[in-house]
Amino acid sequence: MYTLITIFYVSLIAIILMIALKRHEVKTGNASLVSRLGKGSDDIFHAIFGAVRLTISYINKHTFIAIAQWIAFHVLLHIRKAYVEVKHRALINPHSKKVIDAVRGRGEVKHEGASFYLRRISAEK
Repeated sequence: MYTLITIFYVSLIAIILMIALKRHEVKTGNASLVSRLGKGSDDIFHAIFGAVRLTISYINKHTFIAIAQWIAFHVLLHIRKAYVEVKHRALINPHSKKVIDAVRGRGEVKHEGASFYLRRISAEK
């Protein structure tokens, strides 16, 4: 708990210091030490953001739909595999198989304890 509070206050102080340094830099027109240290990485980040912007520019309505369908297909493929595996394990267990058959309406219906609706369903099969 105290660690989280400490991290919060350290971050808050760092944000306030960054704003104060930037204000001083803008006011005086001189680059601060942090700005001079980060000047070498400006080109790298400019190239990265340019590549991201170019990639995003290719995405329109049709490509977005294609990408969403591709992602949904692969996600649902893994979900279906997990479902089939769970169903297979359930069908191996006799008690689970009996419950699944009862839910599907294929279970044994005893005429003395079943409702009229269940007796009619069992008679139709």
